[in-house]
Amino acid sequence: MSQSLSPSSTSLIDAFQATLPWPLDAFQVEAIEKLESHHGVLVSAPTSSGKTVIADYAVFRALQTDTRAIYTTPLKALSNQKYRDYRRLHGDGYVGLVTGENTINPMAPVVVMTTEILRNLIYEDPERLHRVRYVILDEVHYIDDFPRGAVWEEIIIQAPVHIKFIGLSATISNYREVADWMSRQRGDLATVSVIRRPVELRLWLSVRNQLYPLLDEEGRMPRDTRHAAQAPDSADFRLSQLRRPPENDLLPVVDRLREKEFLPAIYFIFSRRGCREALARCAAHGFDLTTPAEKVEIDELVKRHLAKVEDRDEAELYLDLLDGGTLRRGLAMHHAGMLPYLKELVEVLFQRGLIKVVFATETLSLGIHMPARACVVSSFTKFDGRDFANLTSGELTQLMGRAGRRGIDPIGHGVILKEPDVDLGTIYEAATGEEMTVESKFAPTYNMALNLLRYHQPDEVDLLRSRRSRAPRRRSHRCGCRCVGCAASIGAVAGGDAARGRGPAPVRRLPISKTIWPAGNTS
Repeated sequence: MSQSLSPSSTSLIDAFQATLPWPLDAFQVEAIEKLESHHGVLVSAPTSSGKTVIADYAVFRALQTDTRAIYTTPLKALSNQKYRDYRRLHGDGYVGLVTGENTINPMAPVVVMTTEILRNLIYEDPERLHRVRYVILDEVHYIDDFPRGAVWEEIIIQAPVHIKFIGLSATISNYREVADWMSRQRGDLATVSVIRRPVELRLWLSVRNQLYPLLDEEGRMPRDTRHAAQAPDSADFRLSQLRRPPENDLLPVVDRLREKEFLPAIYFIFSRRGCREALARCAAHGFDLTTPAEKVEIDELVKRHLAKVEDRDEAELYLDLLDGGTLRRGLAMHHAGMLPYLKELVEVLFQRGLIKVVFATETLSLGIHMPARACVVSSFTKFDGRDFANLTSGELTQLMGRAGRRGIDPIGHGVILKEPDVDLGTIYEAATGEEMTVESKFAPTYNMALNLLRYHQPDEVDLLRSRRSRAPRRRSHRCGCRCVGCAASIGAVAGGDAARGRGPAPVRRLPISKTIWPAGNTS
């Protein structure tokens, strides 16, 4: 252990190690020691590398020292899963959950919540954070998300200064820049970066229902793959395609996964309707991917899970919605539109290796612990909230992050379905491109302006402004104007009473323009 740590910190780390069935990795020890000696730590590491262990240590330390910890996630499903994990580990009385759907034991020493819930709590009831020692921001690279990313920035800026932050991020190129900005808000924040995946990833390109290696050992695209992807433009070839199944049809692709022993697999489809239709097609086709013994185990787990539902009518409804026939054959879907109880059951079955193919939206790539042997990307274009666009290198890395189960699979497999209207070079560039770069998506809103004025006295707002003045201002943001101008316009609206002679305009107190780090990568 580091000699700069106090004896009590060292003994706590040793006690935490004693609770684990495996030795801590070097980067985990480094992150924990830096958390002890700094005001927080930002960990940038690939999916499934084990960075959540640093959060587990913060929770363990809070319980051992009679303080509190808050674990935030961007998704209700991920919050529900972390709540189940910590409740099983520490007991019902020590863990709470607060999401838009559930509120369970909210005053517990450890509370799991969605990020927006914490943001609201900071504005509305900051006294409840008095004993909170640690805040874990899981998937903190979500700062780059538009429009939700601003919530993470508000939390980092507005949270009481006594709280230590643990930021858990996918691999990002400018993690030092993000950490520098956080340090200017909260004090000295350490960084730990891991580049290497715990399980090697091998990428495949699916062309006309056949799988070809996307990259060779030197990172180049093999000639056979290029040749297969560049279809001849002859009339004979086009006529022959009419007699074959559609290119990269769902059913042959699942067959290839089974033949190559790539199951269990997560099959990403960027719409809930697409997930439902894919599951229905597999069911109609008669796919059966489980053994008789696995079917019995699935039946027992479903029965045990539904036995927890007190209302028998409600349990019957769950059973009807579940479609037990496809579930027994190792097929399921997972998306935000499903009832939480059913999503939880699918997650449990998949973690036990009983679900062989799950059709899921991209939310499954964000932290939910469902590692697979293979991940399939069914489309290289998706709706980003404004328009349809090709996947970026960072998005592709995130989707493939679940491929390869640590300690089980020597190699994880990522399969990309080649679409006729997507250029082969575009796929290659995304597969070999640089790591994700996080940029501020903050834009001042009426909601934030009113929250500042509603929950803070004028002198407190001035204090917040002085605290934020240390943060560099982003040069410009999505609306194309300068932050100062945007802040002034919002301030003018928030201070509209002054224009009507009802009081002083609060424009000067709005510190919105002080909250943004530079958009460019300076690391």
